[in-house]
Amino acid sequence: MGIVKRIFLLIAGVGQLLAIILLFIHLKAAIIFYLIYILLIVGIFILLLIERMKEKEEDDRNDYRDY
Repeated sequence: MGIVKRIFLLIAGVGQLLAIILLFIHLKAAIIFYLIYILLIVGIFILLLIERMKEKEEDDRNDYRDY
């Protein structure tokens, strides 16, 4: 999942810069790029939550405090 997060972050960063430039050139395209940027950020948060849940589940399985 690390590669997916990096790709999302790269696309989100480039998309945001492109959207700022497009604000001065074409407003509709800039709005579309900002919507894509928001979707990518939401996707990154979802991936982080899924990764955290998996880590928590793994920690619970490997909890040996009872012994």
